[in-house]
Amino acid sequence: MEVGDELTAEITAQVEEWSTNSTACTTIHLYNPTTNTTTAFFQPEFTYPIFGEEEAIFGYRDLSIDITFAAHNLRPHVKISHGKKFQAHGEVRPTDVKAALADFLPESAFGGGGKKDVLRDDAANEFVPPGRRIAEYSRDGINHEIWCASLADSAARELLENMQILIPLFIEGGSMLQLEHDWSTKRWKLFLLYRLDHRPMPKASPYSLVGYGTSYRVSTLPSRADPLKEDEDAYTEKSLDKLVSSADSTSSPLDLPSRERLSQFLILPPYQGAGHGQQLYNTMYSHLTIAANVHEFTVEDPNEAFDDLRDICDLQHLRAKVPEFAALRLNTELKATDLPATSDIPLDLILSLIPETRTQLQRKTKLTDRQLNRLIEMHTLSFIPASNRSRSRITRKLKASNEFDRAFYLWRLMAKQRLYLHNRDLLAQVERVERVEKLEGVLEGVVEGYVALLERVEKMGGRSEDADGEREVKGGAVANSIPKGRKRRVVDEDDDEEDERDESEMLVDQVPTMNGKKRVRMS
Repeated sequence: MEVGDELTAEITAQVEEWSTNSTACTTIHLYNPTTNTTTAFFQPEFTYPIFGEEEAIFGYRDLSIDITFAAHNLRPHVKISHGKKFQAHGEVRPTDVKAALADFLPESAFGGGGKKDVLRDDAANEFVPPGRRIAEYSRDGINHEIWCASLADSAARELLENMQILIPLFIEGGSMLQLEHDWSTKRWKLFLLYRLDHRPMPKASPYSLVGYGTSYRVSTLPSRADPLKEDEDAYTEKSLDKLVSSADSTSSPLDLPSRERLSQFLILPPYQGAGHGQQLYNTMYSHLTIAANVHEFTVEDPNEAFDDLRDICDLQHLRAKVPEFAALRLNTELKATDLPATSDIPLDLILSLIPETRTQLQRKTKLTDRQLNRLIEMHTLSFIPASNRSRSRITRKLKASNEFDRAFYLWRLMAKQRLYLHNRDLLAQVERVERVEKLEGVLEGVVEGYVALLERVEKMGGRSEDADGEREVKGGAVANSIPKGRKRRVVDEDDDEEDERDESEMLVDQVPTMNGKKRVRMS
């Protein structure tokens, strides 16, 4: 071994000897300051937004980072402890752990004294979550409440700022909310899910956080291609005049036609898998869509786990609460002459669904057109037996004698039409024969994903969203994230369209993106 190689090997050994995995050495605690007890503890999913891609902290032996939150008001405290510390040599010095955390926690988190002193709250028994209680339920004999507050409320804003470090620790690609402007804070809502101890010790708060979500209201303009009538009426000259002359009017921009965008969503690890995610999502959806001027409910850049949670909740809700949706079936009585090769696929004819009914469904549910179409695909696929979901059975198309074979042929036409239109730009990059093959591959992946979701719904026995069967759904899904693999997507903040968590991502193994990179998440 040459001298240079020996030196490199020695330096590498030194770095490894003094390096600690930042995720492994970090622990998060929920703490009751009155009783001086920890109610829950868990580790982060990742820490690279704080300590870098390698998730490594240099310069310490036996390093431990404890981030403790008061369970009721989420006031934080940080304790950093370690054994031997590396002696700095020139530019080589230990990682400044406190400085790395300082951008993600309030200064008070680093105050002197132990957590008992820093988090002490003599008025803990008087604590009430900010905003108002909008839902409550019981799980395993423990009561839970969901509260909603505007981030224009200083108490809500302080609470969120206390715990915003949870975003980079659990929501991959998630970003801290920027709340510098009052006009912006009024558009944000904070949803807090708490469990309650109804026999707390004197002067102790019964509230302990289980999870939370945020949403943002975006003003919208009607579609140029097909504006809804109510959108057109909302944008009269008079209403716009009121907006511009707000000094002389009590009208608020929040009263204009809008969409609500679910931005962040997190169930803390100790409480995942118990149905709390469904409860919080359903409550947010119901609360955010009740306003007449809110025309659409969207989700910002969800990950796969949240996609599944959302699809199951939406499907259960539509089946239970929207009769027009529950009644949808494929029209297997169609003839070949009803599907001329030279025309677009008549989706409404395949579903026996008149355009007016489809429009009413979208207005009633306030789901995006794409999400509603996907739910229709899931719902109608559920009526086709597994033995009939095979390409080999549909060679005779509408001439097949088996009703379910005809249904699967029609279902595939309906799904492929949507997939083709949605992925048209990507598919245009390849020749027609390859295009057909790739579309078939995407469709197979979509069927597989739908079947897995439908099996989970079936295990719940078709029960409503607050049934015990929801334990089958892991509630730790998060939004405002990208898939693991850490290929970050830049999102245009001016884009009002729903997040692109879509089947186009299933084409990336075959069709490169413009920058040559491939995305790996599947819908």
